[in-house]
Amino acid sequence: MDILLNDFQDYSLWLVSKENLSDVSRFILRVNHKVHLNSNIINYSDLVKTKELDLKSFSTSYFFAIKNQNHEIVGTIKAQKWDNLSLLPIEEDFDIKFTDIINKLGYSPKEVWHIGRFAIDQEKIKSDPALRNNRVTILKLLLTNAFLHICTNHANIAIAECDKKLFDKLKLLGINSSQIGESKMYLGSETVPILNTAKGVEKFVKEHKHLSYSRGQQYLCFA
Repeated sequence: MDILLNDFQDYSLWLVSKENLSDVSRFILRVNHKVHLNSNIINYSDLVKTKELDLKSFSTSYFFAIKNQNHEIVGTIKAQKWDNLSLLPIEEDFDIKFTDIINKLGYSPKEVWHIGRFAIDQEKIKSDPALRNNRVTILKLLLTNAFLHICTNHANIAIAECDKKLFDKLKLLGINSSQIGESKMYLGSETVPILNTAKGVEKFVKEHKHLSYSRGQQYLCFA
């Protein structure tokens, strides 16, 4: 059963359970296909692959979902702690060597987090007046709770495959991201491999800590 983390009356934030993880996999593909490919058809093989990847990463991940009053998913994001062994998605999909990233940083990260499965159903949000008026807050809600986990140590970092338009928007939100590779067409859109440091997201998370599900825990950004 999914766990309710925050109830904002018109929408709510949930931690997705393993038994409902397929809902997130299906949502991600449906939104990406609609936005980038203008199609409502989900490729079955893509769905199977996405489900397998999500299940494989579940034990080291936090899968967040925002749901409307009808309990329908309208947004998702995942924060996955790297196990220091498995191949990171950004390495495989963008031909990036993680050792090269570390060398450019100049220090060894304490924890590496991968931010993924980010999607927002803009059509559903625009059709609901309550959600439409809070669309920016919904974006910040997802980002805050994903980036929160980086703020346990200043030596932590996060990497992600980010849509180019979102990458530009992150700058406007005050999130300092660094591009670490060439962009490419990925899931139907131009996608940029990016890196965030704890210091680079700390200000944003602190400013939006009222949206966090873990306000009572010890994070650098809450100090």
